[in-house]
Amino acid sequence: HAEILCILGSGAQARSHYQVFTQQFPFKEVRIWSRSREKAVQFARTAEGMLRVCSTPKEAVAGADVIITVTMATEPVLFGDWVKPGAHINAIGACRPDWRELDDVLMKDCVLYVDSKEAATKESGDIVISKATVFAEIGEVLKGTKPALSGKTTVFKSVGK
Repeated sequence: HAEILCILGSGAQARSHYQVFTQQFPFKEVRIWSRSREKAVQFARTAEGMLRVCSTPKEAVAGADVIITVTMATEPVLFGDWVKPGAHINAIGACRPDWRELDDVLMKDCVLYVDSKEAATKESGDIVISKATVFAEIGEVLKGTKPALSGKTTVFKSVGK
């Protein structure tokens, strides 16, 4: 049911996530924002498919069903007040305990999935700083021991473990 994909960031992780997500899901619209507009424009030019380069993260996120954050942000670039209820966020960037991409509102109001609870609660600033509660590891969902709560705003925070 997802129609709008938003990517915040324009590096190698943004490109690989764009390729996987657009191959797996028939999005009607894809938006990208990067701190460097030049890099976002270059990303859009070289990617297969039509991408809309946005001037602000808020513009890129508006109404998005799936949001991918792949930035080196040290302060939030995505705010819960901007996120459409029921959206899914793949949070890949901000890979240090003192860096973050997502604000406290989003982190505390979402259903939070991680790759490794042990690693994420030590290494992810999004989790450490907000003190958000992890609902499940993604492996638990894949095994069927924890549910995938579609219809709720969900965040998958990956620290690469």
